Amino acid sequence: MSYEIASSVGQAKSTSILRCCLLLGLIFIARPTYASFTDSITIGNPKALSLGHAVTADPPDIDSIHFNPAGLARLKGRQMYVKGIVGVFSTEMEFGEYGEYTQGVHDNYREQYKEYEDGNGNLTHNRSPWEVYAYDEALNSKSESEGGPTIMLPGGMVDLPIGAGGSGGASYNPPGSRFTFGTNVYAPLMNGFSRSETDTGRFAQERVAFTVITYFSPTVAFEISDTLSVGASVNFNYAGMGMELPIREPHIAIFFLGSPFIQKNFCNEDGTVNESNSLTGTAIDLCTEVPPYSQYADLNFEVDNNLVLGYNMGMLWQPAPWLTLGLSYNSAIDVEMDGEFNWPVNDPFKTFLVNFQSSPGWNEIVNGLGALGIQLPTAQQIADQSTGPLTVSYEVPQRWNVGLSLQITPRWKYNLDYRWTEWSAFSDIDLDFGVDVPLLMWGALADQVGTGGRNGISPNKVAYKLGLQDVGYWGMGTEYQYSDRLVLRAGFEDRPSAVPETAPNAFIPMNDAKLISVGFGYDLEEQRHIDFAFGYLLSETHFPPCSAPLGNACNPNDVVYPVYMGQDIKTKVEAMLFELSFQQHF
Repeated sequence: MSYEIASSVGQAKSTSILRCCLLLGLIFIARPTYASFTDSITIGNPKALSLGHAVTADPPDIDSIHFNPAGLARLKGRQMYVKGIVGVFSTEMEFGEYGEYTQGVHDNYREQYKEYEDGNGNLTHNRSPWEVYAYDEALNSKSESEGGPTIMLPGGMVDLPIGAGGSGGASYNPPGSRFTFGTNVYAPLMNGFSRSETDTGRFAQERVAFTVITYFSPTVAFEISDTLSVGASVNFNYAGMGMELPIREPHIAIFFLGSPFIQKNFCNEDGTVNESNSLTGTAIDLCTEVPPYSQYADLNFEVDNNLVLGYNMGMLWQPAPWLTLGLSYNSAIDVEMDGEFNWPVNDPFKTFLVNFQSSPGWNEIVNGLGALGIQLPTAQQIADQSTGPLTVSYEVPQRWNVGLSLQITPRWKYNLDYRWTEWSAFSDIDLDFGVDVPLLMWGALADQVGTGGRNGISPNKVAYKLGLQDVGYWGMGTEYQYSDRLVLRAGFEDRPSAVPETAPNAFIPMNDAKLISVGFGYDLEEQRHIDFAFGYLLSETHFPPCSAPLGNACNPNDVVYPVYMGQDIKTKVEAMLFELSFQQHF
């Protein structure tokens, strides 16, 4: 047995039974924030996609409202725009073998169980065979998202058969005026997926949707001179979020509660409670079997807000016929969404907690801790189904964009963009459940005892501290004027993760990613124009055993949802995007 395993087992055995049970209660919600790392992917503009989104100095038609509102000044007369996007998305998680720590935990406890086997290899004391008790469905398995994307809309989450959608906008430049006005519909953020009810990755998220849709964006651009333009927009957004999360937590404390030590001191041979155990002198019911890899609870919620405001600003300057410079700003968006949650506790974990909290003397424990300001749930609260109102608050980060566009020759143009996004502002996500939640009441005490409140858990609130970092990254694109009507494009974008290397998160499958793209634009008759683009994005990440504090942590103090404790995890996110737009004067 390694020193790490010996230390962990020693910790568990020297900890009081009450603390072990507190650790059981700390169930923490998996973060869906990977959806936030899809900057500009869901805008749906084919020119921007095909140029690696390097369009701050070369804004694309009506979507200038997002990329650089000053670009709207280039649109003359009255124009309308329709665009469509088809996306094929895949999110995979591959769960491999246990590392040394978790394998050691299994080996150690399996060895202890040998003295309690009968002649058929079954455990006595009303327990299951070890192979049943410690069965982990995720061991050496593969998880894949299924079907089309899941999105949040007014009314709830929707599973689309395919990843497809459409939108559009219009612009107007009065004759002889230096002003241009416009509005556009687009999705700054829209991502989500679903897994089957039996998929082993469901404990990371079975169904999730994260949506921000700009449905009205009144914009004005002004030509200060023939070479300098400015623009600004006010954005009216819908924001929504939904999640279905089955919960398990194979913490070492749960292995300990099922150990021979507990059986000897707290339970009779037939599995009933020892009413005069030698340790406490009173009956404490710890005899309900809770397999460490069983599904303890289910968290389901949907929240949204129909009116969330933001704004964009931009500037375009062409100091020479062959050079254009661009600067734009996308404001932070303060989001507060309201809805409902449902968080039932499942058997056998519910039965275990009810029996434990019905033990003689439990009320005295609750009253004593209550006098210290510590709230613990009653057995009745555990037995009831937890439902109630929920408010989710976070900040969509601000972003600065700077770019240049070089007309190298009459036919060749080169664009380069650099973007900075304040992902650290997205690190704080607050969930206010409106009512005391039994599992959070346990979790708040375990958080205080185990980490000094580091995880931000209270009986009715969770304050996420994701620890994200600000990110700067670049994209580039080139354009070739093949003929008077046809232009060819290609682009590349390097998209680094906002998750620090010092704090990996196995539930954010999209980390460092590369985007490559191609496309074309074609002028039709009667002042009509079409653009098309294809883009391919790939992100692959490896989380060796015990490397991710959220996901496969091994430290006994990391009780924040180590759902795949000590297991090797690999993630892969792929996206193929097909985008088409149509532009017409009217």
